[in-house]
Amino acid sequence: GYAAARANYCVMMRAVVDGNGESARYFGDKGNLNLDLVLKMFNDDATVQRMHDALPEYQQQGLAGYAAGMNRYLADTGVGNLAEGDEGCRNAPWVREVTANDMVRRIHRAILRASSDPLARYTVAASPVQSVTMTLPAGADARARMLAALDPAAVRSALAMPTGAEIGSNAYAVGADASQTNSGILLGNPHFPWQGAERFFMFHLTLPGEYDVIGSALIGLPAPVIGFNQNLAWSHTVSTGKRFTLYELELNPENNLQYVYDGQLRDITSRKVSAQQLQADGSVATVEHTFYFSHFGPIMDLGAALSALGGWPNAAGTVFSYRDANLENLRGLDQWVRMGKAANLAEFKQALTPIGIPWVNTIAADRYGDALYSDISAVPNVSISKYNSCIRGPLQNLITAAAGLVAMDGSDSACEWGNDAGTAPGIFGYDNLPKLETRDYGANANDSYWLANPDQLLEGFSPLIGKERVAQSIRTRHAFDLAEARIAGTDSLGAPGFNVDNIRQLLYGADNHAAALVVADVVDICSGVSDWAPYSDNSGAVAQACTVLANWDGTHRVNSVGGHVFYEFWRLASRISNLWAVPFDAADPVYTPRELNTGDPVVVEAVKNALADGVDRLVVAGIPMDRPWGQVQFAEKNGERIPIPGGSGAMMFSVITSDLVDGKGYAKITHGNSYIQAVTWDESDCPNAYAILTYSQSTDPASPNYADATRLYSSGGWIDMPYCEADRDAQETGRESIEE
Repeated sequence: GYAAARANYCVMMRAVVDGNGESARYFGDKGNLNLDLVLKMFNDDATVQRMHDALPEYQQQGLAGYAAGMNRYLADTGVGNLAEGDEGCRNAPWVREVTANDMVRRIHRAILRASSDPLARYTVAASPVQSVTMTLPAGADARARMLAALDPAAVRSALAMPTGAEIGSNAYAVGADASQTNSGILLGNPHFPWQGAERFFMFHLTLPGEYDVIGSALIGLPAPVIGFNQNLAWSHTVSTGKRFTLYELELNPENNLQYVYDGQLRDITSRKVSAQQLQADGSVATVEHTFYFSHFGPIMDLGAALSALGGWPNAAGTVFSYRDANLENLRGLDQWVRMGKAANLAEFKQALTPIGIPWVNTIAADRYGDALYSDISAVPNVSISKYNSCIRGPLQNLITAAAGLVAMDGSDSACEWGNDAGTAPGIFGYDNLPKLETRDYGANANDSYWLANPDQLLEGFSPLIGKERVAQSIRTRHAFDLAEARIAGTDSLGAPGFNVDNIRQLLYGADNHAAALVVADVVDICSGVSDWAPYSDNSGAVAQACTVLANWDGTHRVNSVGGHVFYEFWRLASRISNLWAVPFDAADPVYTPRELNTGDPVVVEAVKNALADGVDRLVVAGIPMDRPWGQVQFAEKNGERIPIPGGSGAMMFSVITSDLVDGKGYAKITHGNSYIQAVTWDESDCPNAYAILTYSQSTDPASPNYADATRLYSSGGWIDMPYCEADRDAQETGRESIEE
């Protein structure tokens, strides 16, 4: 806690503020009042104390120690000397001492990242009408026509949940058969925000004779959640699994605070909470809100996203409630420690069985050549048969099909979540979750478990875990294309098979896979246009862009020229209908769909327009066509522009998500490559491990660790990780002992 506070105290304290539901109290409109209210409900004193007391004693002590470390740093530093800058908190009114329960609140909020967090606005929006008599169109047919008129595309867009474009990751677990040695290899490459509480902090945590792990965790978590020990390494990628289901409730026509369940009426209950909100004049107002509940969980109003779905009752005469699989789930804290103590993959798999990991896949490899891909995470226990039988009626089917939010019949107890022996209630147990145990390799880039290895597809699992036999993202296909070429030795990296050096090169190669699929045809189309005036007012710039694309090396390395031209083109072209000549084939998911559909004149015309429109955007932003990528995409730290390799996850494996800033370039990096580790083993007792924290360890502009690792990342460098004591001593730059 003290070490993390030295680097990131203000970000940690902001995470505590958010976890306590106080963001609007201190940040007004820049806070999130809806989420504050939800957290006041789910992180109330009684609930937090219950979660705290249910933890093993060592975890309670660890959280108390972490809080004490934060408090010691604050006492030593003083609020007037805390960090300044965009994420600073010098003299901020929200800085205070923290408790172990504050850490529970912070962690619980992170656990709800893929469930109650994004559902907050719908939960707050739910409110019954004053009258107990519902006014609806006469007859079921009229209501059905109303629902049929809803646009599935609008429903899909409105109800979209956070995806891998916001929090994502790549990872490879390589076994002995795909390695150039007899040992496993792991590459972990999470894509997380570059700002805020979802930043990683890198550390080595040791308890002699008990625990010895190097890795990283989100700020505020007391042990590594990604890392390696003497014999094993693991990483996580955001999973496609669902963390909640919706339940449609049939209301009592005479009392809309009652719903039907197994032919009987049940009361909808309520609970009032309050949060504070900073006003424009500097005063603080108290906001009271009443939440409503079925036995499943909170009532919600989807009209907060799309008005046609809203109301109490809605157009179908119903309301929706939801059940969250991760509420009060702090099992992962003990589970991650047990994972870090595992001496081999067999022990590691045993550590996964409590199913505490909230919303990520787990990928691991060990010294002995065993590898694992798994989606061992908290997923509602809805079997295939229950999924097929409990999604009923037009609104449930519409929401499930269009938005992918599983909506089921809340009037029938047969549609309740199932239970697996030895597992927390309502979620799938270890044996019913997908996993690939292999001596070859497994990988994931945020698509379904289905494709963990092209030769060992995983099938037959509940749709709540993911989709099977569907087209994969460009990034997923790139991950497997790179792996298959490396195993075959058909890339430019030497003899077949992985080693710890060539697996790191896959990341820094920064190849654009979308470009590999289409750029040659785009250049042919482009070269056939003699006059761009019908397409753009910047015809000269478009012609220059064609030449730039023709000469581009197809990468997003810092010295490469052309990546920004292709990105702006692809941002539009990827949406073109009938884009591919060869359609998706479930028997060939890595290499289909492919080939630009140049035989379709409508597609060809759309390609021309996409290129012209992309160039127009760059011209408006003042970005030349022939500027090297590192001058277009960069991180600004203390006035220094640091070139950043990598590009959009819509195109490639090495992900950096950045916003175009007029007059600068892609100067606002929001998300992407973060804590990256590559680990293997040889005859030595010490792991052969490398890592990098792309955005650097500290958020304090005055810290020497504010930009150092970012410069290293920019140049393609790595930190040679000092796991063993002699290596650590050789790299030591200072030593400090903290006592009570």
